[in-house]
Amino acid sequence: MKLSYEKPRAEDYVSLRLRSGMGDKDLERSRMALTNSLFTVSLYDEEKLIGFGRIVGDGGITYVVSDIMVDEHYRRRGFADQIMHEIDCYFEKNTFEDSYICLIANKPADVLYHKYKFEYLPSQRCGMLRNQRG
Repeated sequence: MKLSYEKPRAEDYVSLRLRSGMGDKDLERSRMALTNSLFTVSLYDEEKLIGFGRIVGDGGITYVVSDIMVDEHYRRRGFADQIMHEIDCYFEKNTFEDSYICLIANKPADVLYHKYKFEYLPSQRCGMLRNQRG
């Protein structure tokens, strides 16, 4: 396995989304999203992208962990943990005590994120998503 901090090709990113069960995305918008990412970490088996994660945000206050994914044929080998470790190292070096760092987790991945200081929101707060379809 090879770890890289270079942004993958959009075609490889979209292919991994499909192979990991994350769903399809438009190729041009994916290219834009990758270009605008603050930090990316990619895992390759030879030339094949098999794992990926990224951080998006403003680089000063707000950071969002996004697209943590592993090809379904490579799961349960610690690759998601390796990706999160690299993301955690980025946060340790590049963020501040008052930085706002968030993610939206699919269960059971929330168990992994607890290892990296992510907690559920307190009862007086709630996470929200904007409904793009309605």
